[in-house]
Amino acid sequence: MKRSSSSRRRPGIHITLGRAARLHRLVRFLAVTPRSRETILGDLQIGLRTFYRELELLKRCGVKVLQKDKAYQLLATAEDAEGRLPFPDPQLSFAEMAELSRGPGEAARRLAELLASVINSPAPAPKRNRKSGTSR
Repeated sequence: MKRSSSSRRRPGIHITLGRAARLHRLVRFLAVTPRSRETILGDLQIGLRTFYRELELLKRCGVKVLQKDKAYQLLATAEDAEGRLPFPDPQLSFAEMAELSRGPGEAARRLAELLASVINSPAPAPKRNRKSGTSR
């Protein structure tokens, strides 16, 4: 059975709020027009190492950036690229997850599946004492 592109498993990438904001700014910046590395570093106020780390993360998320003639350009719309960016863990409670999972749309369905996988997770088997062969 073929899975839709929206149901494909996304990479589990955990990022901070600051990094999410930086990735968002980078995507929006590169979507406007091709930019030189120096322009990107200066306008976004990031270092060279951070720049290459963010480019690598974009690649891992399926966001394509073209480097041509010493300029970097986003190969998709900013909206398409944003749809692939990871978002920081919002630290929701079970009640908040349940509320959001009841909403309409694909995101609510995914939240409902995630919540169900946690709630319906089987309890671990009791550990056995190696010496006596009994449960603890």
